[in-house]
Amino acid sequence: MNRPTKRSFYKHMESKYGDEFKSQEIKNQFYDKLLDTIQEASKDDQNLLALIELTMMGPTDKLIYRNTMSCIGIEYTPMQVNILISTIEYALEYVDS
Repeated sequence: MNRPTKRSFYKHMESKYGDEFKSQEIKNQFYDKLLDTIQEASKDDQNLLALIELTMMGPTDKLIYRNTMSCIGIEYTPMQVNILISTIEYALEYVDS
């Protein structure tokens, strides 16, 4: 598995989200999510396809996703869902085929 650097990930996300991606807490949270996503996507094709589907969510699907996650105790703001999707997209570039 290739591993993206924190610097390259942070630079990419800051250019996309600006001030929304400035806090170190957010950076660390989503970098950890990035590494987990790469690992999960590399396990098998079913995981990879599920992650790809997440990147194709429209506004209604994102709202359903937020609600589903909150039901299991994980609260995301709409912006955090967008950052998560961008993190998944970034991670997919590092998944070994």
